[in-house]
Amino acid sequence: MVRSLLHPRTKREAGQALPMFALMVFIILGFCAMSIDVGRYVWARTSMQAGVDAAAIAAAQDMPDWAAAQNTAATYWTDNSGFIQSQGTNVQFSVTQVPGNKRIRVEGDADIPTWFAKFFGVPQWHVSASGDAEAQVLDIAVVLDISGSMCKHPALPSFLEIESGNALMSPGRLTPYTPGGVSPAYQFPVLAAPISAPTGSSITITLNDVRMFASTNATANQRNFGSNWNSSTPYWQRTFSSGGTVRSGMILIKNSSGNGYEIFKITAVNVASNTLTVTRAQSAPGYGFTPPQSAHSSGAEIWANRYTGPNGSDYCDAVSKYKASSSVNGPHEPFDSAVNSAKYFISLFNPSYDKIGLATFSSDGAIRQNLTNSFSSVDSSIDNVFYPAGSTNIAHGIARGRAILDGSGKRANAVRVMVVLTDGIPNQYCTNGYESSSCSNGSTSDPSSCPAPSNTSIAAAINQAAVAKAGDITVYTIGLGAGVLDCILTDIATAGGGAYYKAPSPADLDDAFKAIAERTHIALVK
Repeated sequence: MVRSLLHPRTKREAGQALPMFALMVFIILGFCAMSIDVGRYVWARTSMQAGVDAAAIAAAQDMPDWAAAQNTAATYWTDNSGFIQSQGTNVQFSVTQVPGNKRIRVEGDADIPTWFAKFFGVPQWHVSASGDAEAQVLDIAVVLDISGSMCKHPALPSFLEIESGNALMSPGRLTPYTPGGVSPAYQFPVLAAPISAPTGSSITITLNDVRMFASTNATANQRNFGSNWNSSTPYWQRTFSSGGTVRSGMILIKNSSGNGYEIFKITAVNVASNTLTVTRAQSAPGYGFTPPQSAHSSGAEIWANRYTGPNGSDYCDAVSKYKASSSVNGPHEPFDSAVNSAKYFISLFNPSYDKIGLATFSSDGAIRQNLTNSFSSVDSSIDNVFYPAGSTNIAHGIARGRAILDGSGKRANAVRVMVVLTDGIPNQYCTNGYESSSCSNGSTSDPSSCPAPSNTSIAAAINQAAVAKAGDITVYTIGLGAGVLDCILTDIATAGGGAYYKAPSPADLDDAFKAIAERTHIALVK
């Protein structure tokens, strides 16, 4: 007989297995239950921290208005701590001021009842969190492009370069032209009767005043059509060439629908009846097409060529309705929109804490206002830039912004920020360095696309941004319109430790400025 090597299970051992199994099930269920409650604790802690951080960041923006800061903190706490509000007991929330740069502290406490852990002697979890935020003390240099493209931009055509030369189509001067202006003072020309479409090629149109087109007064012609129109030959008969032919007697009238225009050629002027004989549907050599005949409403503006030469310092002024003065100016677009948005940006800060200065650049840079907490003075300095002209020396603009932030009014406790707005590409640089307010210029041509090959003007702008960063200044760039190359402005901002913001049109400028203000204004410090 062979004895089995297996020990037979007794009834007593079989009876022990069931309690062991029950115990293991109980332990496993306990672990599962505890894991659920632990998860609730972790989520409660996360929700608590998110709530106090959101409240602190939002409230800091209202400082030094303590009452407003408290109300804002309470609102953001409620909106961002839903789990705590719904699941917690003994919920506590407090807002206190902390010594520092407009600093605020938000704290929260709550008990989170457990579901299963209470069976193991843990009836609740206690969670707490705190968040400190401060609206930073800022020294800011706003650096604005005032080059000629800021009133003549292919993507933002306030005024149109219809000819193949360097003339711009624009409205005439409004009467009175300027106090003490030369005589005769012609009325601003508009249609006195509508034009239907289509009609014959040659038609007679009626204006409120046609005298400027027939004037033989050289001074008046120069006043109305630009410095290079200083001639007794009337506008409708004069042709001249400079970098292309500017045809005689060309005028433009916008369509009744407002989304297009038609070009006419004046062939006769009748001052007595205020009429022009014109040939319709003329070509636009500057754009390579011929706008068709279209309808035009009574009161439509009559645009004409204004010309001061390719480097004329007054061409932006010459094409505007109003002569530049301390009280009236322009319009010049997108320059006017850039000015308004820069003022909006300034309004986002607090003169009780922050200081702002202004620099501009075209062929070279200039300091317009040193650091000050008188924001009205900065606004006035912006208004004193009557019209844009010149090339685009971004490097010297950054250098002048750096001089502002390193100059009088600099504060050791301030975060230092520079914001550079341009609608173009660096095409000018200083051959004598960037530490001086004077600049001996060198020029380069504009690259046409990204990635842009570097040239001296681009390299200088990137280098000046890097110099600013090394001096503890963060440089942000804003590119306005389609005339910029994003890659260049991104490289400048990267070298300056900041970021690039795109504004496809003037309407987008406020958003770009606001984004920079929000990025620089508040810091979560704990």
